[in-house]
Amino acid sequence: MKKIAFVIMAVLMTVLLFSPTPVKSYPPRHCKGLDVYFYASDSTAFAALLAGEIDFMQWSLTYEQYLDACATPDLQLAGFAENGMMEFDINNNYTIAQNPGIRNPFNDLEFRRAIAQATDKDYIVNEIIKGFAERLDCPICAPQKSYGNESCCLPETYPYPYDTDAANARLDAAGFDDYDGDGVRNYPLDWDGVAGAIGVRDEPNLCDIDLCIRMMHAHRNAAGTRLGETMRDVLHLPVNFHYGTSDDLFPQVMGARDYHIYTGGWSFGRFPTYLFGLFHSDNWFPDGSNYVTGMNKSKLPNYPDLDAALHDVYYAASTGDFVAAVKRASGKLVCDYCVNIALWSYKSWWAYSKNLVGIVNMDGYGLENTYTFLNAYKVDDAATPHDESQDPIRMGTVHAPKDLNILYSTWYYDYAVLDRFSASLLSVNPYALSIDQPWLAQDWEVSTWYDPQDDEEKTKVTYWIRKDVWWHAPVTGEAVQQFTADDVAFSIWYIYPHTDAWNWPMARDVHHTNVIDDFTIEVYFDSASIFHVYAPTGPMLNKHALEPLLTEEVMCELPIIEPINPSDKTILPCDSIVQIINVTKYPEDIQLIEGVDYEVFGTGVPDYTHNEIHWLRPLTAGETVVFWYTTPDVDPHGYYLGNLPWQQTFYSTGPYYVISMLEGVGGYAIMNCNPTFFLETPPLGEIDWMWYWVPGPHPRSGYYQINLYDAVTLLKAYGTRGDTCPVPPNWMPGADIDANDLCHVGLYDAVMLLKVYGTKFGIPPA
Repeated sequence: MKKIAFVIMAVLMTVLLFSPTPVKSYPPRHCKGLDVYFYASDSTAFAALLAGEIDFMQWSLTYEQYLDACATPDLQLAGFAENGMMEFDINNNYTIAQNPGIRNPFNDLEFRRAIAQATDKDYIVNEIIKGFAERLDCPICAPQKSYGNESCCLPETYPYPYDTDAANARLDAAGFDDYDGDGVRNYPLDWDGVAGAIGVRDEPNLCDIDLCIRMMHAHRNAAGTRLGETMRDVLHLPVNFHYGTSDDLFPQVMGARDYHIYTGGWSFGRFPTYLFGLFHSDNWFPDGSNYVTGMNKSKLPNYPDLDAALHDVYYAASTGDFVAAVKRASGKLVCDYCVNIALWSYKSWWAYSKNLVGIVNMDGYGLENTYTFLNAYKVDDAATPHDESQDPIRMGTVHAPKDLNILYSTWYYDYAVLDRFSASLLSVNPYALSIDQPWLAQDWEVSTWYDPQDDEEKTKVTYWIRKDVWWHAPVTGEAVQQFTADDVAFSIWYIYPHTDAWNWPMARDVHHTNVIDDFTIEVYFDSASIFHVYAPTGPMLNKHALEPLLTEEVMCELPIIEPINPSDKTILPCDSIVQIINVTKYPEDIQLIEGVDYEVFGTGVPDYTHNEIHWLRPLTAGETVVFWYTTPDVDPHGYYLGNLPWQQTFYSTGPYYVISMLEGVGGYAIMNCNPTFFLETPPLGEIDWMWYWVPGPHPRSGYYQINLYDAVTLLKAYGTRGDTCPVPPNWMPGADIDANDLCHVGLYDAVMLLKVYGTKFGIPPA
């Protein structure tokens, strides 16, 4: 049989190699709906998967769940190395609220190093996680660990190998000894904030170390408990085991920063630029994601040289500069300061129903991605595959969303809902995360501009928007407005003054914008970075729908006291401008034109107000210029944006629109297909999801195509199955596209690909 299959495949490959590659249209097909159900934990979500209540859950399997999935005939598996990190986050701040006026012991470098040396990473990976993880010695996730500093980010060079005797010796040498013999270590001599005459050893026992442990996540629970027991029983430190859910611990850890150690976890992007957000003092929570590095006794950043290195990570002018900056920063994080203790990245396995065919197992992220929801279909009902009457795909989260606010949601399970109707300007190939691909923007160009104000060359990016993208209303799915460059500008300048927004970095470095036409926008940045191209790419806000709800129209009069020359600038004594409505010069009653008579710039640090006017024409003393513009007037915080009903804010440019919502555990989000999503017609047979550019001037066109590379990708997985344990290393769920041969990449899949061979799709309108 194997020989016959090989001969048939050889014939098929011959046909593929020598067949013409026609440009043909593919008839539109209706996608299936999506139901997202909110569970309380990974165990309850997995129980629902076993019971057939959902098709997959948005979480990786534990070792025990993996074994159960292997023994369940109705499930199959997909594995990947996760773009995420679990770690022990250490509060480096000089003091914490529960011990006011007393220096935090974790502000001491040797104290942190001792705790790192008492952390048995190999036990955590091999015994707690049963090998379903890769050890980390740097705060960089496993798929990107080659960026780390080799002098301290490899197991053989890690400066704090597990050794409790060495950890105790570090504490003794740093003065944290048990001088009074009561079995609990004391503060060192003359510790700041501890009562007692200088030079007299009457320092009391150390304060309780508040170890905050995520109890609903089994691996973090066990790892945190193991560390706490080692600290208490071996290092003789007083430990308060504070178990809680993410809801319980968020206010203490990330709000009040009133903790010592937290069992943290992050899901990351495809480049380690996240080091900037996690550890730079500019992002000291709640204005960012950094709740770790803290401030010194003078309320200044603890690690200014680390800040400098992290700045160079994000604002790298070249790939070489970026790599060097990451190595320098990771060395400081681990070798120099032991800021936190990286633990592991998952070698994840996700289980999914055999009823699902054509999923996309994205590198670093797994099944939950837009390509899966576009391509996958269910095969166990009477409906024709991809027919609109087909049952919806059902996904379960392991926690109810904390917020569904596109500006302030921070949790993984929030985006199980938000990502389904949001879309970005750019995308990425799911199997090669270094390859940028177009999405809402059909093309882009990175260049530079000269800023005469500070005599610097800075980054400029031009985006060309597809002309077939529409905003769809929640509940009804009605196409209400075309997505345009005005939406991009509105998104940037509405977010710009809201510096505590989770996605504020999309606007943070923007200097000014220039809307050329409905489908072209130039974004000028106030600095140079190879990563600025990704900043304003999403998620986007619907200007037409949200501007009346979130902003108000205001007037600001500007008397001209002294003559103004071209290139002069003026700070308007008014609020941040979202959009100019009208600018008129009196007494002549002459309308001034943005881009011709003036430009509006963002002020940057520290105010981040969009109200700096750069004049392009002269003005005479005694004249008055009146500005009419919109400015934010609603607090955007809340479970939903601005505490408005989701029915007013969930406008969709993504593949789905929400029709029904129930909050909390046991709740759900029910979604229908967006009927005009620009990739709503991918033919089954697209395997590698590679975009092909048409050479020429910007804006370039391009397309996806089922071609030889898809066939070769399928052949690499030929003969493998996803319902055997262990799963073959070359099993590729995305190559399993035919409903007649489930959980197996074989002849039927190849024939299905052959039927659409040469098809091009996703081509932007002319």
